[in-house]
Amino acid sequence: MTEPQRDITYILHWGDLTATVRMLAAAKAIRDAYRRDRIILLTTPDYESFLKHCPWFNAIEIDAVPDTRPMSGLRDKRLKLAKPTRIFDLVGSSDSRKIKGIFRFSRTKWHEVAPRNGDTQHPVDAVAGELNGLLGSGPSFFPLGGAPAPDASWVDYLAKQSRMLDPEYFGLNGPFALLAPAGDSVKPALRWPKEKWAALAHELLQLGITPALIGGPDTRDVGRHVSQVVPGARDITGKAKLAQLAGLARRTRFVFSEDTPLLHLLTASGAPALALYGNVEDPALIAPRGPSPVILMHATTLAQVTSDEAIAAMRFAGGFADAPAAA
Repeated sequence: MTEPQRDITYILHWGDLTATVRMLAAAKAIRDAYRRDRIILLTTPDYESFLKHCPWFNAIEIDAVPDTRPMSGLRDKRLKLAKPTRIFDLVGSSDSRKIKGIFRFSRTKWHEVAPRNGDTQHPVDAVAGELNGLLGSGPSFFPLGGAPAPDASWVDYLAKQSRMLDPEYFGLNGPFALLAPAGDSVKPALRWPKEKWAALAHELLQLGITPALIGGPDTRDVGRHVSQVVPGARDITGKAKLAQLAGLARRTRFVFSEDTPLLHLLTASGAPALALYGNVEDPALIAPRGPSPVILMHATTLAQVTSDEAIAAMRFAGGFADAPAAA
């Protein structure tokens, strides 16, 4: 007896890490609504190595925005042959609408549920309301913080398969905190001075918590500085992949960062966090979302914020609890 063919649902999404993490909330809602469908994410190669582990997709195709015309033809032919039942456009750009043109004479249902520029809602809240309106599965409007947060807790499955997601793999034994400074590409006025990072790392060590500096290659200068002036601090900058960082976030006491894309992944993974904002009118409308508390600190000049204030905020967020909130 052959299994009946499943409907095919495509999700279109590409963008930076912040947008990718926010997309996880919508992807989970779509999976919950169409549990029997074969759900395919059409995206770009940027975060495929991380997203391929997400349980809400049956497959990932990475030629959403091909570089050459011949590749575009191959992509379009494949999409037509797939005969998807529905497509959710979470991009809302001219590139995604070009794909829409392929299906103008088909029965495929096209749903555009991308955040709109100038929206007064948080993107996660806005997209959740749009999706619910289409799916008829809940409220079509969410107040600030009311929608389900992005969820990256599924990295726990990876952690069971590979010790490379274990804190001990990075030399972290006992309680630790993740410090995620902004990189060199960010304007100095929007970065916490590296001397402040070192002071915070010193305070954490005094409290029995190992500070671990994380981030991409452009954060190595801060990582090296802190590890040199604060013996005992761990410099992991440029050494961990996204899945590994998400795994660390599942075990950390808390996260501290400026307004960085990586912070969105860490909070979605379950870590309580302190987010430091500078020249932003309303940080709550762009803040990271997750299951644990996220404290927003807003200062005209980031250097005004002291390490003592950061420690006090993390105490309030539960960062010094006896066990990590996400574990």
